[in-house]
Amino acid sequence: MPLVHVALVVITLAFQDAQPRADCQEWQECRQFALEAAEQQDYERFHDLAWRAVQKGPKNDPAIMYLLARAQSLSGRPGDALVMLQRLAQMGTKTDAATNDDFRRVRALPGWAEFETGTAALTENRPSITSSSTTPSSSQPRDSAANRVKPPAAENAVTAAAKPADTGPPTSGAVPNESLRFTAPASTPAGLAYDAVSRRFIVGDRDARKLTVVDEFSQHVANLASAQSAGFGNIAALEIDSRQGNLWVVSSDNAPADNAAAGGGAPSARTTLHKLQLISGRVLQSFALSDRLGAARFADVAVTTDSTVLVLDDLGQRIFRLRSRTADLDLAASLKERPSTFAPASDALVYVATADGILAVDMSSKAVTPVKAAAGVDLAHMSRLRWHKGSLVGIQQSDNSYRAVRITLDSTGRRAIRQQVLDASLPTTDPTAATIAGGVLYYLASGDGSEMVIRKVTLP
Repeated sequence: MPLVHVALVVITLAFQDAQPRADCQEWQECRQFALEAAEQQDYERFHDLAWRAVQKGPKNDPAIMYLLARAQSLSGRPGDALVMLQRLAQMGTKTDAATNDDFRRVRALPGWAEFETGTAALTENRPSITSSSTTPSSSQPRDSAANRVKPPAAENAVTAAAKPADTGPPTSGAVPNESLRFTAPASTPAGLAYDAVSRRFIVGDRDARKLTVVDEFSQHVANLASAQSAGFGNIAALEIDSRQGNLWVVSSDNAPADNAAAGGGAPSARTTLHKLQLISGRVLQSFALSDRLGAARFADVAVTTDSTVLVLDDLGQRIFRLRSRTADLDLAASLKERPSTFAPASDALVYVATADGILAVDMSSKAVTPVKAAAGVDLAHMSRLRWHKGSLVGIQQSDNSYRAVRITLDSTGRRAIRQQVLDASLPTTDPTAATIAGGVLYYLASGDGSEMVIRKVTLP
């Protein structure tokens, strides 16, 4: 018996030692775990932990950015690694990527020769950062001018964005900035997100059922996730939880949804909330709505400050909620009108747009109150709505076109007192591709042919 007992203990300890470490809490811990994973040649985990170090660590720190570039190359993401090396070069950081064996996949890319030639002048007479020098300097400012990533050349030529007025009647004529232009195959845009850490835009393609990532620095376009890899239906919206480093996507199969709404068919086959790792697009979890909750179609998704995920069901006219560390969506509120989009102002208050106006939903009492509008303020036909410092910002249908607007609310949050037109002419086939990140409204417009344009307005 004692011998059997000892054998069981040995097996148990070996099994425990094989399990992955718990998620790191501080960036230094993430970095250390990442280096350990690299030593063990567990490159996928190396990548995940290096990304967490970048997310949690000092902003734009060359050492941990280079650590992530190594992890991207070794884990089979050489294109991402090249983009990260380009950012480092723009910061004036010289690396040993030209000779380091960890970057052999990057050096095999068609763009390597151009990168190596173009960055020589930028990093001339600079000390080289290597794979062994990945500890950020404690004396380095957290966000110094020398340490800040330079914006793309297209952005340098643009003047400051027009800011909405805080007083007076509804106005128009604001001129938005152009953030970048990129060319994409024929698509139906549905949802837009901006990751400030990696400086990438993520664009949903409704009908192709995929996510495309566009690098702000290089304008490089690549696929991030698809129906094959992530199980997407028709994509409706996406949102980033920057605190947790997650990307949330909602999608639905269209089959009998509209018939079900009219009482003439079965519930839709599938409507799902997808949780992906932001940096890689790797699927972490999926949450399908139970059939017992009836017909549903997810139209929008949002994340509150405590990382609670809210999902808008435009078919069943409901808001569902996924609390942190829970496994099921629960019903948070029911609506009497069909919603199109929503915007959480806090954990307790959510604004919901319908065809005729905007509703304020108290998440505690589940009371629904129509937002009143002052003279000249139009609250109807909002296609995408987001919250920013006491105002609602989004894309609105006006006649047969779309426009970007900002709606200021009074102190009660139940009356719209002012409306500012941020962009009076927005050429687009699908107005749901809009987001707010870092106090900036980004939204997608159509360019010439297959060209897409991301416009932006800095909000006060």
